[in-house]
Amino acid sequence: MKRLWWLVVVIVFLIIADQLSKGAVESYYQLGESTPVIENFFHITYVQNTGAFWGIGQSWSEALRKFVFLFLSSVIALGVIYLFLKTIKGSIIQSWGLTLIIAGAIGNLMDRFLLGYVIDMFDFFIIYHETTYRWAVFNIADACICIGMGLLIYDEFFIKKKELKEKR
Repeated sequence: MKRLWWLVVVIVFLIIADQLSKGAVESYYQLGESTPVIENFFHITYVQNTGAFWGIGQSWSEALRKFVFLFLSSVIALGVIYLFLKTIKGSIIQSWGLTLIIAGAIGNLMDRFLLGYVIDMFDFFIIYHETTYRWAVFNIADACICIGMGLLIYDEFFIKKKELKEKR
């Protein structure tokens, strides 16, 4: 039970950090405005993403975007919360992975419900031989989801696989 409360505190902290960072970018930047943090590598860039990761679905009709990004995302988030509560006494890596995914999902869902889009701001790119290689602009919630998925994959394919071998 103690683990559950600590992880809930982490979820709340990450949601607050995500929302504060998005609010700051929206308050201080014009849409599309960018400030270099590390020249030619990392900028803070204000982007409004009406799609999913890497902008997938931005060209869909508004009705389809609302269905997928509000309804289905909410159902999936509830499913992850259920899995989190069901497996809370399991692997600590799995618990942390689900914690990060829940925080990220809630942070982005709050944007979608309140604004109709997700605010992104972390813009990484490399210029090599006059060609720009750019990563998708993202936010704290997106980072939480990706790191959480990485932890779940690590837990499943390395930790649990090792435990199965040891049992044999």
